[in-house]
Amino acid sequence: MPYAEVAVNAPGAGRRTFSYSIPTHLSSLLPGHAVWVPFGRRTYQGVVVSLEEQPGVERTRPVQDLIEPDPLISPVLIDLARWIADRYLSTLYEALQLMLPPAFGRRQRTTYRVVDGHDAGEGLPPLQAQALAHLRDQGPSSPEALREALGPNTGRALTALERTGLVERETVWERPRVAPRYETLVELAMPSEGAVVEALRLRGAGAFRQADALELLAGLPASPVPLAEARQLSGADTPSWEGLSRQGLVRMSEREVRRDPLAAWERGAAITGPHLTPHQRAAVNEVNQALEGGQGGVFTLHGVTGSGKTEVYLSALERTVALGKRGIVLVPEIALTPQTVQRFWERFPGRVAVLHSGLSLREQYDEWRSIRDGNFDVVIGARRAAMAPQPDVGLIVVDEEQEWTYKQEEKAPRYHARDVVIELARRTKAVVILGSATPDVGTMYRTLRGDYRLLELPGRITASDRTGDDSDRGLGYTPRPLASVEVVDLRDELREGNRSIFSRALQSALRDTLDAREQAILFVNRRGAGQAVQCRACGHTMRCRRCSVAMTFHEGGSLVCHHCGQRRRAPERCPSCGRRTIRAIGIGTERVVEEVQRAFPDARVIRWDRDAVRAAGGHEEILGTFLRHEADIMVGTQMLAKGLDLPLVTLVGVVNADIGLHIPDVRAGERSFQLLCQVAGRAGRGFAPVRVIFQTYEPEHYAVQAAAAQDYQQFYLQEIGFRRSLGYPPFARMARLLCIHASQREARQAAESVAGLLQAEIR
Repeated sequence: MPYAEVAVNAPGAGRRTFSYSIPTHLSSLLPGHAVWVPFGRRTYQGVVVSLEEQPGVERTRPVQDLIEPDPLISPVLIDLARWIADRYLSTLYEALQLMLPPAFGRRQRTTYRVVDGHDAGEGLPPLQAQALAHLRDQGPSSPEALREALGPNTGRALTALERTGLVERETVWERPRVAPRYETLVELAMPSEGAVVEALRLRGAGAFRQADALELLAGLPASPVPLAEARQLSGADTPSWEGLSRQGLVRMSEREVRRDPLAAWERGAAITGPHLTPHQRAAVNEVNQALEGGQGGVFTLHGVTGSGKTEVYLSALERTVALGKRGIVLVPEIALTPQTVQRFWERFPGRVAVLHSGLSLREQYDEWRSIRDGNFDVVIGARRAAMAPQPDVGLIVVDEEQEWTYKQEEKAPRYHARDVVIELARRTKAVVILGSATPDVGTMYRTLRGDYRLLELPGRITASDRTGDDSDRGLGYTPRPLASVEVVDLRDELREGNRSIFSRALQSALRDTLDAREQAILFVNRRGAGQAVQCRACGHTMRCRRCSVAMTFHEGGSLVCHHCGQRRRAPERCPSCGRRTIRAIGIGTERVVEEVQRAFPDARVIRWDRDAVRAAGGHEEILGTFLRHEADIMVGTQMLAKGLDLPLVTLVGVVNADIGLHIPDVRAGERSFQLLCQVAGRAGRGFAPVRVIFQTYEPEHYAVQAAAAQDYQQFYLQEIGFRRSLGYPPFARMARLLCIHASQREARQAAESVAGLLQAEIR
C-alpha cells in the first residue's frame, strides 16, 4: 500500500513533509492533489508531493479527504516548488501556494455553541451567564463577536463554560472565496416539429406557460439555451421548465461559466507582423534554432529602447506555437499589461490569457483554470505568472528583466521570478529570452561569461507603412536616432537665483511642448522610503564610512546606514564645501503637479503613481487618458519608465536624477542608470523632434553620465569594476537576516546574538 508524502499548511510543519496512509476511498490519489489531513488535534490543508512505498515514520494517520477532485499541481511544478523552498528558505507549502489557484487558501474559524439540554445556567457568575444567554439567543458565535458584545474578559468565561460542559467549541473551515460557477442549459429532447405538436397538447390541457416555453425552444435556431435567457424570453418560470424536463420534452444540463477579462476584445484574423530588421532576423533565427533543437537555453536580448524587442518575442512565439508548444510572457508591472496584451492579441487573437493581481479574484480563478486546461497559446502576467499551470511550455519571455518588481519582497517565499523561470526552463527544456535595454549587471556578467547567449539590437526603429520601394520605409520600419539628452546642473540654477524645482531649460521646453500641442512626461524617482542628505551647493552626499552606501535621514536629525547599521548625527555644514546648504532631498509627485499647475495654469496635468491609481480606478484609465491626448503633461514614478509606447511624447523631464543614486543599496547606481535610460526611451517613439532633460546636483556621477549618453557598455564597465573591487554581487552573494518579535527588546537581543555568532565565525 503506497503512502502519501504531504506538505501541510500548519504552524510548526516547517520545511519537511509528513507521511499519511491512503484510505481505500482515495485509492486514485496522485501527486498534486490538495487534501485535508489531520495534524495534531486539528485538520489542515495539504498538498500531496509524492507517493512512497514506505512511510517516513512508524505510525501514520490517514488522509481525510480530497479538497478538489483533480490534481492542482503538475509534477514539474512540484519539483520547482522544492527548488524554490530550498533556495529561498521557505516551507514547501509556501512554495506550493504559488502554484495553487488564486484564493485557494482558507482559514479556520472557531465558534462556540450551547450544548443541547444545557442552556439554563443558574448560579453562574454574571459574565458566564451573559455569554450563555448570548449564545442561546444569537446562536453559534465567534470569540470575536462575543468579545465585541460582552467585553474583553469573555475568553475566560468561555473557557469556564466549556470546562463545565455547558458550551462546546467547534472549528470549521471557511467556505472558499471563489469556486467554479455553473449555469443551467435547456434544449429540446425531440425534433422541433414534435415540440410544436406537444405545445398544442399542453395548451389544450391548460399548461400555457409550458406551451410557451416549448414553442420558444422550437423556434430558436441555436440550442442549448441558458435557462435564465429562456425564462426571460418565454415568461415561463423555473418550475414550468422543470415540469417539461420531468415529462421528457426538454433536457436540462449544466456547464461551467468562466469569466474572461478579454471577452470584449474582437477576435479577428491574426495580423501579420512587419518585416524584421537584419538584427531582429538574426536574433529570431538563433532563438528558433534553440526551439527546434529541443534542448532549451537562455538568451539575453540586449536592445536599446525602441529597437523592436517585442517583435522578436512575437516571432519566437509564433515558431513556438507552430512546434506545438506554448509560451509565457512576464512583464514587470501590471500597468504594462494592457499595451502588451494588445500587441500579442493582434498576433494570437483569442489565444492570449492574462494573469495578474489587477484582475478580480473571480477572473484570476477562471483564467487559472482555463490556462491549466490548455486553452491558451500565450500567458501574459506579472511575476506570479512564472508559476502559471501552462502545459507544454516551450518559450518563456522576461521583458525588462532587470526590474526589481520581479523580486517578491513582501512575504515568503521571497523568490525572484527571473531565476525561477530559468530553473523551470532547465527542467522542461524550454527557451528563455531575457529582454532589456539595460540588462541587470549580474545577467550581463553571466552572459559574457558564457552562461547565457547574447543577442543584440543596437538600432532604434519606428514602425512605418510597408509601401514604396526597397528602402527601409518600405520594409515596415524606419531607423530612428536615440533622443538627445541635456544634463542641467541644479547647482548653477541655485547660484543664479532659480529656486524652483524646474530649471530654466525645463520650463522653456515645457512651454514649447504645450505651444506645439505635444505631450510631456515629468519623472520623479521616489525609490525607497528614506531620503538621502545632499549639499545643494556642491552636490556632496553623506555616505557611510564603512561601506560607501548613502546614509538615510531619520527624524531627529540622525543619519543611518541601512547596510551596516552605523549611525551619526546629520552635520549642519557640508563636510566638503563647508556651507550650510546640506539638506534631505526628495520631491514627490503631488508637489510636482502643484508646481506645474502654478507655472502653466492652462496645461492639463495627470498624475500616475500608486495613490493616483487607487483613486482613479486603474492603470488603463490613466494611460488611456494620456494616449487619447486628454492630458498634456503626465507626472509619475517608475511606472512611466517601463516599456510604454507613447508616440506623442516629445519631452521627458527628470525632475531630480539624484534621488535614486543615494538609496542605501549596493545597486543604487545600477537602478538609477536603468531608470534614467528607460524614462529617456519614452521620448522619440514618433517622428517629431524630441528632448530629454536630466536635472541633477551631480552631473559628474558615472550613472548620470552613462544614462545621458545612453551607453550601457560605459556604465557596465565602470559598475562591474566597482563590484569586483568591493566584493559585491555578482562576485559574492548577499543575504538579509530578519529578527522579528512582538517585543523590540527580544528582537534586538536575538539580532545581537546572531551578529555575535557571525562575527565569531568570521574571526
